Amino acid sequence: MHSGYAQLTGAKKKWNYAVGLRLESMKRAYTEALKSEITENTYHYDFLKLFPSASLQYELSENTNIKTAYSKRVARTTTFKMNSFAEREHSEVFEQGDNTLLPEFIDLVELGVTKKLKGGNAVYATAYFRHVKNAINRVNTLAYERNGAVIDTILNRVYSNVGRSNTIGIELGATLKPTKNWTHIIGMNFYNDKIEGALNFKHRDGVARTYAIASEATMYSLNLNTTVDFWENASLQFTFNYLSARNTAMGENSRFYSPNLTFRKKFMDDKLTATLQWQNIDMGLLNTNEQRITAARASQFFTTTNYVYEVDMLSLNLSYTFNARKNSSKFIDSEFGKKEF
Repeated sequence: MHSGYAQLTGAKKKWNYAVGLRLESMKRAYTEALKSEITENTYHYDFLKLFPSASLQYELSENTNIKTAYSKRVARTTTFKMNSFAEREHSEVFEQGDNTLLPEFIDLVELGVTKKLKGGNAVYATAYFRHVKNAINRVNTLAYERNGAVIDTILNRVYSNVGRSNTIGIELGATLKPTKNWTHIIGMNFYNDKIEGALNFKHRDGVARTYAIASEATMYSLNLNTTVDFWENASLQFTFNYLSARNTAMGENSRFYSPNLTFRKKFMDDKLTATLQWQNIDMGLLNTNEQRITAARASQFFTTTNYVYEVDMLSLNLSYTFNARKNSSKFIDSEFGKKEF
């Protein structure tokens, strides 16, 4: 990959603007072959594309700003999702990738308002629309043997481009400081996601089959962070992240949540720091760090698996700083470059 970008920023009275344009050239060669094959199979994908971005901000008042923005980005796939050799995930599933998998191209439009309040408090709201071309999803089909026979007890799980995804939503957030030493950061996201397209898949019998994809759902997420500072060198922080059930191309992923608690204390003129963490709080009363993934196709198959991960993990970390001098090194930094690359 080779790329370069140019950015123009400026301000006039109550207006601030930024316009950027990135040109990228990508040449991809993916090679795979069975040991029994004399000639390797190489799959090429090349493009030369422009990725524009722009933002415009207006200062309504000293404490209130309105901002609108547009950006076009690329989300590349991984080699794992391109590996087309089927592996036995377990007794009921073959899992494989797509050796011609395309990257996702994302267009994002945003309109938001931010308001600063007294005492370090602030609130914001952002409405957005996101369009994804070549959306990558994990989908399932019934397995076919080389003689064309259907294996109705085994599924092919495939990573593939399933079409396009359109998401429209609103993100709300606030920073609240009830007291000088107590800070709340709250973020909420409500959105509707619609996936439309088709899966084209060649089975072991050599026959390519097309499966229609259509899925739509309204979802939400919640992020909470509350921190209490004790004295000058101790703090207690609680975080809670919640993601509602969300749709996939052929099914649904259940809700997922995780509460965590962290206590931090500094000693010896702030050179020694002790951090005690309680991760994925559950105590046998919740369903923390647990998610059910379900996929189905009418009159063909239904599969569901509940993934249960570790909970109630306690860790103690001690760190000592021998030289607390501030690093005076300065590096070139670009918000545009960080986001694009």
